[in-house]
Amino acid sequence: MTGSARPNGQAIFALVLLVLNTVYASQIFKLGVPFSNGVEPGASFLPIVLCAVLYLAAGRILIAELRNSRSADAPVPSEKSDHVPAIGITGPLIITLLTMGFAAGLERAGYIVTAGAYTFAVALYFNFEDGGRSVRSVIVAAITAVIITGFGWLFFVKLFDLYLPTWIF
Repeated sequence: MTGSARPNGQAIFALVLLVLNTVYASQIFKLGVPFSNGVEPGASFLPIVLCAVLYLAAGRILIAELRNSRSADAPVPSEKSDHVPAIGITGPLIITLLTMGFAAGLERAGYIVTAGAYTFAVALYFNFEDGGRSVRSVIVAAITAVIITGFGWLFFVKLFDLYLPTWIF
């Protein structure tokens, strides 16, 4: 059969990320200049960094997938996981739901609780999907959640003196 290969899920995912990141980046201009006073970062600093990292990551995924689609020797990626059925749709759906929960709970439950729970759940999913070992996945996810949540808190509160939402129940 002649013609070009059908784009795979990773390439489509990278394109969707690029489009959504561009929409997000278009709103950064409303936040002002990142270093307006010349010393401390403003409200637009972190979104600019986030957008730059996301553009680089999505670009890397897209370039890698385009190179792999040209290669006749490219291995066919497995759509199945031995540990999580229907991994093709399950992963993005779980991460989307967890991210929505994080955004919804941040103001009410506070940074420590929401970021800890979100990071734990994401790490647990990916560790279990990768290895299928429940106890090890829980331990690695807990360590990951503590480190990332702690680093995020130190980054915002101690380094930039920006206070994060706290528990309001």
